[in-house]
Amino acid sequence: MFRYMLSCWFSVLCLSFTIAAYADTISNRNCPIEFEINASKKGATVTNVASNINVWDYRTWLGNKEKDFPGYFRKYMPFVKYVQLMMAAGGNAERDLFNNPLDRDTLTDYNFSKLIEACRNITKQGLIPHLKIGNVPLKFTTNPKISSAFGVNILPPDSYDVWHRYVMELGKALVKEFGRKNVKNWRFGVLTEYENKDWFSVNDDPQATQTAYFKLYDYTVDALQKSIDPEIFVGGHSMTVSEGLWDERDFISHCSSGTNFCTGQQGTRLCYLSSSYYDKTPGRYADKSLVECISLLREHARKEGFNDLIYGVDEGRILQGTDHKDLVPRAIGNTWQAAYDARMFKTLIDHDIDYFSHWAFTTRGLWGGIPSVSLHTANLFYTLTGNIRVATENLSLTQSPFDKEIANTDCIAAIDKRKGNLYLMFYAYSDSVFEKKKRTISCRIEGLNKNVRHAIITRTLVSDDSNFFDEWEQDQQKRHITDDDFGWSKSSFVIDRPTLKKRQHIDYFRGRESFYGRCSELKPQTSSIDLNEGSATLSFSLPVHGVVLYEIENVL
Repeated sequence: MFRYMLSCWFSVLCLSFTIAAYADTISNRNCPIEFEINASKKGATVTNVASNINVWDYRTWLGNKEKDFPGYFRKYMPFVKYVQLMMAAGGNAERDLFNNPLDRDTLTDYNFSKLIEACRNITKQGLIPHLKIGNVPLKFTTNPKISSAFGVNILPPDSYDVWHRYVMELGKALVKEFGRKNVKNWRFGVLTEYENKDWFSVNDDPQATQTAYFKLYDYTVDALQKSIDPEIFVGGHSMTVSEGLWDERDFISHCSSGTNFCTGQQGTRLCYLSSSYYDKTPGRYADKSLVECISLLREHARKEGFNDLIYGVDEGRILQGTDHKDLVPRAIGNTWQAAYDARMFKTLIDHDIDYFSHWAFTTRGLWGGIPSVSLHTANLFYTLTGNIRVATENLSLTQSPFDKEIANTDCIAAIDKRKGNLYLMFYAYSDSVFEKKKRTISCRIEGLNKNVRHAIITRTLVSDDSNFFDEWEQDQQKRHITDDDFGWSKSSFVIDRPTLKKRQHIDYFRGRESFYGRCSELKPQTSSIDLNEGSATLSFSLPVHGVVLYEIENVL
């Protein structure tokens, strides 16, 4: 019996050593993660999936932005093309586009000047407005019901004809100010998260709410077509990442084959479908993946005969920080966000998703402030945009398919045929925000110009060395700024109210902006790389959460 027990104990011990040895092997960073890049195997053009930003309050775009921030987006955020203005046509007294929003005796005292001013600032920055309309003005509803979540009227209008005229006059005003040719190229959406009862609801009744939204959409689209152009770009934004009051696919079917409530004809114009996508906290994912959200919409749209729609994410990323408080820009300041974003960009181009709209990029949101690692990563990815993607293979993944560190280390490669340059963008993602390691990467590159022997290579790294946030966290401890001093998550990189409660803490941060700015500077490093018969080898270490872009010049 003793010998039997000893034998069992020895077997368990050997098994334990075997498992430990295997675990040590796959986690040993001295063993590089191997990639192969073949520049001769070309794919599709890398699209600008970071082209959209969404703005909660368009009043932040009032004033003379081009005077205060001349050429700002072209210089700092050249990837941005569309600016989504949420609740652009009203929904409460502050946003309703009238001289007297609460005067129910007149329903036609339209005043579109503020929205026009915001759109003027957008276009002067070289950008294109995307107007989310559909939130019904207070005086179009006898007893408006204000959402506790979003502060807007969630009821449909008493009269859809009155709403139709409102949208018609808005369209005419935009055409008069900006020209029909220009406004025709703008984008329009009808509501935010149309099946979310906190945005639009008729007594929380699924069928009644669905019918009301179909009417709202049909009348809105018809008014835009008549006042701007029949080919206006318009669509709908659903939650999809979580369950709504009614099935978002029914909207797609209505646009395809339903009876148009405004025209009486079959179907309604539909140009794009978008979803929200929010992970719960850093490293804790949503119940549906980003790809699952878009696939649900795309598959049903194709079933209904829509084969050329644009698909995107109109808002999202991460709901809460590491302290489980809400994030102001729905992204964290820790360098972890860089790898998260890079991985997200790869997911988007891998699955032919057109864009992901971001909330903010700097410590002041958009205008001024210190750049976040999200901004750095978007700019590095933009370097690849418009170039031809080439084949990449993670060779180590074949040997260790269940190793998360290997699976979460990846690359996007592209060539610029005009310049003859090769771009390689690597990232090292981890679910853990607080992991502090390095991953060794070895990359063999094939398909280069066989006549080239040496090339210039520039390395640009996003890491803690190009991020202010770790210094800001250290300063919080020195200044005794505690969790209680934060209204929203301390993980937020927008350093203003409501992130911080006290003006003195915000002023302290502002007083250190020049220092934080230096901490956030990217530091490209240039060296050379040897080539042999069209091949080269690149070996380097990458910090966990890091993102690095290599540009190899004149090798094609």
